[in-house]
Amino acid sequence: MSPSLFRYATLFALMPLTAFATTDRDALNFTGPLVTPAINTLPAGKLNIEPYLIYTNVRGGYDNAGSRHALRHHARQWQVALPMIYGLGDTTAVQLTLSAARTSTYRAHTDGLRMGDSVVRLQQRLTGPGDDGTGWVSSVSVAQRLPTGAYHHLDTNPLNGMGNGTARTTLAYGVQKLQWLPDGQALRYRGQLAWSPNPAHVRVHGTSVYGTGPGFHGTAHHGQAWNASFAVEYALDPRWVLVNELVFNRNGTLRLKDAAHHAWKLNPSHDLSLAPAVEYHFNATLGLIAGVQFSVAGRNAPAYVAPQAALNMLF
Repeated sequence: MSPSLFRYATLFALMPLTAFATTDRDALNFTGPLVTPAINTLPAGKLNIEPYLIYTNVRGGYDNAGSRHALRHHARQWQVALPMIYGLGDTTAVQLTLSAARTSTYRAHTDGLRMGDSVVRLQQRLTGPGDDGTGWVSSVSVAQRLPTGAYHHLDTNPLNGMGNGTARTTLAYGVQKLQWLPDGQALRYRGQLAWSPNPAHVRVHGTSVYGTGPGFHGTAHHGQAWNASFAVEYALDPRWVLVNELVFNRNGTLRLKDAAHHAWKLNPSHDLSLAPAVEYHFNATLGLIAGVQFSVAGRNAPAYVAPQAALNMLF
């Protein structure tokens, strides 16, 4: 595999695990957008499960100056993600997100479906909607990334790495508002700002998602990470909803050190993407959302297109 293709293929494992949206219905029917997570909490004792199927096609990459360069051979990934959220109380919820994926390039592929990193998220609602569903809803959350995906000791197949080894903590604040329009239609706005401090260093041995080869022994040091997203949902009627979403991710400098204290670094990266989608609701507890997330700008980041669909189920 060429060095440039290896770089973008392994970035699948280095990209932040999306905080997949989950349901909260203030009025009409909404599944929530593709990326920005729920702001309102579920009623106590309610369970929401929303399996995702995502196909990511890395077509190129953005260099350190932000210029986009096409890849001669694309890198592709099928991913299954399973966010599950449970209402502990009327203002508190806990979420577990599991994932698995298969990656392929023009010369190699993952040895089957491989488990990725997992995330546990605890959310506390600060303000709730009014009786008519309108008004500002706000919440805070803390999420912990669990290094359940392989990231080193990958022998001869680095594509088997679906995690990055970090136990990263993320703090977030989100707001949401439902607005009724004069024609009787409804708009719902949702936004979140998230920050992750520097996690503890990660021990790296042998072939890894960081581009190291056999015989390597050292550590990886991740920088801070930021995420911001804003979504708008436009309800045409109780069944159909149109969605658009703007997502920004930034990762700090990544540094590698070997046992001899030689050091390398990967410059800070960021990417900006859009995620338009359509929701269809079979009833108040079952909805389908389908759309595509695609990058529009970036720096030291992959250029990708990711069609995806999710089935939102409330129990």
